[in-house]
Amino acid sequence: MTSKDAAKESEKRDARAGDARAGDARAEVHRLADALRDASIVRLLHEEPQRQDRLAVDAAGIHADFTRHRLPLPALDALLALARAVDLEGQRNAMFDGAAVNFTERRPALHVALRRPQGAGGASDPIASEVARTLERMFDFAEAVRDGRRRASGGERIASVVHVGIGGSHLGPQLACEALAHEADGPQLRFLSNVDPDSFARATAGLDPRTTLAIVASKSWHTTETARNAQALRRWFAGAGIEGEALQRHFVAVTSNVEAAAGFGLAPDALFPMWDWVGGRYSLWSAIGLPIALSIGASKFRAMLEGAHAMDRHFREAPLEHNAPVLMALVSLWNRLVLDGGTEVVVPYSDALRSLVTYLQQLQMESNGKRIGRDGEPVPWETVPAIWGSTGTDAQHSFFQALHQGTSVHPVDFIVIVPGAADDEHRGRALLANALAQVEALACGRQSDDADPLLAKHRSTPGNRPSSVLLLERLDARSFGALIALYEHKTASLGWLWEIDSFDQWGVELGKVLASDIEPMLDDGANEPQNEPQPAQRTPADGAAVPPHATVQPLIRRIRKALADRDARRAGPPAT
Repeated sequence: MTSKDAAKESEKRDARAGDARAGDARAEVHRLADALRDASIVRLLHEEPQRQDRLAVDAAGIHADFTRHRLPLPALDALLALARAVDLEGQRNAMFDGAAVNFTERRPALHVALRRPQGAGGASDPIASEVARTLERMFDFAEAVRDGRRRASGGERIASVVHVGIGGSHLGPQLACEALAHEADGPQLRFLSNVDPDSFARATAGLDPRTTLAIVASKSWHTTETARNAQALRRWFAGAGIEGEALQRHFVAVTSNVEAAAGFGLAPDALFPMWDWVGGRYSLWSAIGLPIALSIGASKFRAMLEGAHAMDRHFREAPLEHNAPVLMALVSLWNRLVLDGGTEVVVPYSDALRSLVTYLQQLQMESNGKRIGRDGEPVPWETVPAIWGSTGTDAQHSFFQALHQGTSVHPVDFIVIVPGAADDEHRGRALLANALAQVEALACGRQSDDADPLLAKHRSTPGNRPSSVLLLERLDARSFGALIALYEHKTASLGWLWEIDSFDQWGVELGKVLASDIEPMLDDGANEPQNEPQPAQRTPADGAAVPPHATVQPLIRRIRKALADRDARRAGPPAT
């Protein structure tokens, strides 16, 4: 046996030994989950004096409190043992060092390189240099628009920006611009993602094409929704006489398909790159963040990067026992085992974070909505919960009834922000009081003392409903960056704990392909698909032989008729 063969065999033995350790650690976590699923939160807070030290941590300006979960400290120790058995620390370090942690696509996931200061190390020099050059180009462009040096085709200042993108190209920038709107001093921003014509109408309502800049964010330049909205904007500009070379002063693109964007008519200085080592849902720190830079300026964008980098350093350097993203992931894994609801609720007590839930739905559910493990087999445990929620205090008057008295238990992330300024009506203080009251009510519940025993049962709330609190002293660019990075690292940690790939999204692809097949069939003159196999036919997951699109054929026929009736109504009665 050669030394190379011996090394490979040693790696296999180590892998088998690691698998055995992980299996034993996971079995112990599952055993404790079965035994302790009904643990009392109030009793744990009273009987475990170390709980505050073990389950509350300060990281990059955020105080993260995980003490109010049905998680006894011996179970926390078992979870930490599982994290070490799956080599979470090693996988985390591999991600920072640029290894191909996206193992199905054999790519790195180097979003952390986007906010790493130059010279801080970790990523290879070519990547660090390319990131720095791109960000500086983006900042120069944004500042030129903001201060009026870059103007529209007719010499007017840019007054409004329409950002066109979907998914990761849209959700992060929109969230950031809304969250930091109180720091904004740039042009007004509109976001266009949905291919629904009504979305386009709302995004452009009241805007003047002569003073509008359009940003098209699309890695491939072929995403259907983004491509069609970009064409619609091009037609909108043409309606104002803005065509040809003049259009170049009104369009900018963020894409990896520079050739296609240039063919659309964009100037080279208005093209910014995307890279395959950054997933869309992790990309707001890149040139995808151009609308953020236009809104708040380069210095505040850099502050956002600094906050995210501070959380990166905490995640990489803090021991697992005091590591906020790791503890957040371990709590989430535990709740997935001991609770029956199958969801996690996110309630930011800040209207500025009203889009956070939608952003986190993509970040966590697209990342960890997987069922196949690293070994190519279905994992024998539950993975991502459904993420949902809304802002407080509005949420208290919609779904909190179910959180307090419903039959399923749903853990809640409360995001609480100290108001930036006092107000005469003390509304900010009332917001804080409401958040803390809900935390207390969920944990403790209430036994009603109503004299009517039947009414007392209806008025009582069981309590023992778990929640986390993320407390921010302020919402600014730095703290926002840290908050988003916290959730990114929680998400990646859960992927490693569940032994899945958090950085691919194969499940999204099938619907796109089927939509391209189905759309032509909606035309009134389209041919009905035949029952015999066709090149476009795909075998369903259960292996059944069915005609293409058989499950939606009745709906296709009904929609075709509705479209034909619509067109007939528009055409009016036939001429006599």
